[in-house]
Amino acid sequence: MDVKKSLITALSLISIAVLANPAPVADLSRSSNKTFGAQNSARAGSVEERLAALERVVEARASAQLEMQQQLQTLLDEVSELRGTTEVHNHKLEEILQQQRDIYQEIDRRLGGQGSAGVAVQSNVPTTVEPQTSVPAGNPAAVVAADQVAASEAAATQASASSTSTMSEGQAYEQAINFVIKDNNYAAAIPAFESFIENYPNSEYTSNSHYWLGQLYYQKSDFPKAKTHFERVVKQYPNSSRVPDALEKLGMVAEKQNDLVAAKRFYNQLIKSFPKSKPAAKARKKLETM
Repeated sequence: MDVKKSLITALSLISIAVLANPAPVADLSRSSNKTFGAQNSARAGSVEERLAALERVVEARASAQLEMQQQLQTLLDEVSELRGTTEVHNHKLEEILQQQRDIYQEIDRRLGGQGSAGVAVQSNVPTTVEPQTSVPAGNPAAVVAADQVAASEAAATQASASSTSTMSEGQAYEQAINFVIKDNNYAAAIPAFESFIENYPNSEYTSNSHYWLGQLYYQKSDFPKAKTHFERVVKQYPNSSRVPDALEKLGMVAEKQNDLVAAKRFYNQLIKSFPKSKPAAKARKKLETM
């Protein structure tokens, strides 16, 4: 009985103690709330940081795109400016080429070498006259006139050679051209072209100089020398624009020398190599009559 009473008493005391000190349920709930709040704050801070980082990336990309657009516009402006410059240069180049074509046509017109035109030009060309063969014996006046012609030609040759040596390449070639076009001084033009070839053998104008020398010698009826210069154009400068004309002139020289076989050969070569050129069209007509 005493044991039971003791047990009952102990259990009563324990119950009383439990009732007096209940479990800290509120504290646990508060602690949980604080933990969740901290986590939520951390998540909120992380999202804000991410948004800020994304904003910085977007701004950087937008700035880069704007800079690229500005650079692209600058390049477009430069390309447009270059196109304008190129058009101006092309126009100037076309003007220069047209002037050169006009010069060639004028020289060809004066040194055409066919029909009455050739005779008219020949009459204006001072030619070297040998007193022993062309001057009548016992005519002192004629001898003096022939000497004066020879002296003037020698002076022109010497003046041309000396002046060419002191001029630039372009100036020397222009002077030789002007002797033909402006001055009608064919006696001075021949040594001027020859001096130019000697002083500037690798010039871009050398092939033209050979062609004009061939023309000038053709007009003087010096067909061997004319043939030599025309052949040099064809053989030494195959890419020259004067090759078709030189082939035509070689055919004409052969005709003057009564070598119809050679003339036909040159004309056929011209037609085969340059079928669409103007000299080829003239060569076809000549072949029809030969």
